[in-house]
Amino acid sequence: MEICDQCKEQSTKSYRAKPHDSLRQVDDVRIFKSLKSKGYIEQDYQCNTCNSKFTQSTNKNDLPWVLWEM
Repeated sequence: MEICDQCKEQSTKSYRAKPHDSLRQVDDVRIFKSLKSKGYIEQDYQCNTCNSKFTQSTNKNDLPWVLWEM
């Protein structure tokens, strides 16, 4: 199945952007902390329309919305 237009748009958004309506959370939130940083979180999502999988990250060194599968 081809990636839907909403997922194409989602992959260009900032980490503050909310997931589009067809994205649902999968798995638990992962929290990463260290002594020298405030830490960051990651959450996985899957699209109900096209089954694409995303990870949303608040880490400044990562892409905010990473598309893993189409």
